[in-house]
Amino acid sequence: MLKAAGRHADLADVRRLALVALALLAGCAPPAARPAPTPLAPVPAVPDDRGARDVAYANARRAQAEAAARLRAAIAQARRSPTVFGALRAARLTGRITPAAEARLRGDWARANATLWTLAGVRRSELAYVIGAVSSLAAQRALTAGRIAPAFLILRTNTTFWARAPMPASGYRTTFGRDPAIFQYYPGHGMQLQPLASWGKANALAGACLKALRTGSRKHPCRHAALTATLDRLSALAATRSGYTAWEYYFAYGTGTPPWVSGMTQATAAQALARGYRALGEERWRRTALRALGAFEQPPPLGVSVPAPGGNQYLLYSFAPGYRVINADLQAVLGLRDTATLTHSAVARRLFRRGDRAARRAVAGFDTGAWSLYSARGAESTLDYHVLTASFLKGLCERLQAKVYCRTGARFKRYEKEPTKIAVAPVRKPRAFSATRLAFTLSKISAVKVTVRGTRGLGFSRELQLPRGRHMLAWNPPGRGRYRLRIEARGPSGPAGVVQTTIRVTRPMPRHKKKHGRHHDDAKRRAANTA
Repeated sequence: MLKAAGRHADLADVRRLALVALALLAGCAPPAARPAPTPLAPVPAVPDDRGARDVAYANARRAQAEAAARLRAAIAQARRSPTVFGALRAARLTGRITPAAEARLRGDWARANATLWTLAGVRRSELAYVIGAVSSLAAQRALTAGRIAPAFLILRTNTTFWARAPMPASGYRTTFGRDPAIFQYYPGHGMQLQPLASWGKANALAGACLKALRTGSRKHPCRHAALTATLDRLSALAATRSGYTAWEYYFAYGTGTPPWVSGMTQATAAQALARGYRALGEERWRRTALRALGAFEQPPPLGVSVPAPGGNQYLLYSFAPGYRVINADLQAVLGLRDTATLTHSAVARRLFRRGDRAARRAVAGFDTGAWSLYSARGAESTLDYHVLTASFLKGLCERLQAKVYCRTGARFKRYEKEPTKIAVAPVRKPRAFSATRLAFTLSKISAVKVTVRGTRGLGFSRELQLPRGRHMLAWNPPGRGRYRLRIEARGPSGPAGVVQTTIRVTRPMPRHKKKHGRHHDDAKRRAANTA
């Protein structure tokens, strides 16, 4: 048995040697021996620090809440401050302006007050008004972050202007540098930002671009760069007023205190932005135009919308709800109509329809039969305002084909060519040396010259500026005889009307002899007897 086991072992060794030999003959190496696995090192135990993390997180949250509370307290304190610096600090703490901007604005305020003490007379009073207006806004807590840009633009402009520029005439308008914003001189109120004039200029630029786009004409090319710069700059001068975008006025006017808004300005701005959007495709201008429509949805003094027969009237001044000016009314309707058409805004279309219905009913009341009225039941228009009203009527006629606009506009244009009609009342029993009334009626506002000539030449002459209606002048005839009365009245547009008539003056009333009393007669008799 042991021998058999030995034989089996020998055979196994022989087989193993044979396999090695065959592998060597084939050029293959024997398989390498597999190393023994290295035992893993033991993992150290991780301490449980969840409690520490929770404490750190709670501390951070607490510190964050305390910082937020301190910030809210600081903002509230700044907003309660009635000072300009308080308003600037509130704007900086709320992130509306940067610390660097706050520093610049503080410098502007200090420079304006320092410049004030170097001026005298009218220059000092004009700058003082502007400084006072900014202070008043801050005292009313109305110097909000949105109003800082326009208010401080006015402040900087007046600081520089009154220190260096020549004295302007009343109503003087100008721009400064490349800034498209137009300023106007209002005596006693300094140089003030004029949003309506500024947006009127922008509207003309946008209208030219829109016309060039539609017609392809090169006669009136679109000034792309100028339009873009103007619309963006004027948009940046807007404030937020009761939730809508507004271009406000920052000086007292009539019975209004700043800041106030104008429906005419808001409509012109929306119209210009809508035209610019359609011409150049800038969506930001469309958004700004639509945000400006809130003025026509709110009543005064925050907005400009008041109920009127047929719809709504849009005020020229947000502080004067009973004052209706026809040219402002028509431009508001025209601007809203263009905004609705160019932006496809349902809100603008609804506001336009309300204003249009009211304007159609009202427009006839501004036609005197010879000229136009500036305001309802008020004074007649100057030539410029009459022409402006006629142009707005023409624009509405072309867009809407409404008879009331077309016919009234045509009459207003005809009135510009017609002379003033004059009617002279008969002079009743004029006598020499007695006060005599010369009565006449004018059909429109006119420059009037009244003369009376007799046999001895010119005996009476007056030159007056008179409104339509009945007028009377007093004249004392220097003697009896025939006199020639001549009245010439020249309307605002130039054509003059003339009438002449003869006045026959009779001798003065005879003087009655004085009746003497009994005592006077007795004295005469005594004197005669003594003689």
